[in-house]
Amino acid sequence: MLVACNRDPVTPDEVNSYKDAVMTAMFQRTSGVVAADGAHSIALNNGKSLWLFGDSYIDNYDPQMNTVPCLFQVRNAATLVDNNAMKVEQTLLGNGSPKSYFKHTADNDFWFWPGHGYEKDGFIYVFQNMIHRTGSGSFGFEEIDSLYVAKINKSNLNEVSYSYLGRKNGISFCNGVVQHNGYVYIYGIKNNGMGRDLYVARYADNDITNTWEYRTASGWSANITDAVKIHDEFTASFHVAKVNNKFVLVTTEFSVGCDQGSEIYSYIAGEPFGPFTNRKTVWKVDDTLEGHLPFFYSATVHPEFDNGKDELLLTYCINNYGDCVETCINNRFDPDHYRPRAIRVSYSSIGL
Repeated sequence: MLVACNRDPVTPDEVNSYKDAVMTAMFQRTSGVVAADGAHSIALNNGKSLWLFGDSYIDNYDPQMNTVPCLFQVRNAATLVDNNAMKVEQTLLGNGSPKSYFKHTADNDFWFWPGHGYEKDGFIYVFQNMIHRTGSGSFGFEEIDSLYVAKINKSNLNEVSYSYLGRKNGISFCNGVVQHNGYVYIYGIKNNGMGRDLYVARYADNDITNTWEYRTASGWSANITDAVKIHDEFTASFHVAKVNNKFVLVTTEFSVGCDQGSEIYSYIAGEPFGPFTNRKTVWKVDDTLEGHLPFFYSATVHPEFDNGKDELLLTYCINNYGDCVETCINNRFDPDHYRPRAIRVSYSSIGL
């Protein structure tokens, strides 16, 4: 029988982790994607990776003041990175207005925030969150129960097509993609009112057109209404990846504004559907400004960035300092208040 909810107490053991200055510096750019959130990566089979971002600041950097305009320019963007040189080779944008890389409709009240994906047979598949504007302000939007996948031609990254995968019973399948034993596993979250539940689906032979199956209390079913949660948290910051033939889940403490939480957690499982246990606090966000903590989210692991020291690369995103610190001055602000951060976590200290 599947254990649906596993909320262990935080393990008191010390976790060996530190800020990765080299990777963090890769996000501190002065052209292209200057600042952004999201920071998902897809490992490619040529030693490179495709990095995917949500709301992004493009160019417009003032080197004397170290500022950009306070409002981002596009709803999403991507960069192609040389993993060995740790260098951005290409910034990927679209041709519309705004020039978002992923764009499926001319109606700017709808947009994509890209999730995770994978490469197969010369194409890169990226699962997409469809978002709808419902009002003004930071939270004036809603997710639409419509799953799309973008198909990118690896030999021409500007060639992107879209497929609609249908409604998924309110589950947004964008929170991790794992290839394992002949299946692709896709992780998704669903709002349960007071928190978020994690679900997993799969399809065989890396073929997205094959029948999707959903994890149930006793196995797998092609009927999504049979799906059960495999984990829950009070946050939407889930990500699952395969590392050392185990499955690592990372989440964050609940945060919807400044000075609300600081911890990032990891869990480990022996199967792609859990149970996820052995909870560890792997990091406490330390990016303070005038003594205040930022709004932070989107903890994500990147197994392809192996530094040869058995250390996992993990990124998280900060999104300014809310009402705690005024950072937009004369319609300019420091882009470092809206950039991903990178940390390294030793495999052994979290059970990998």
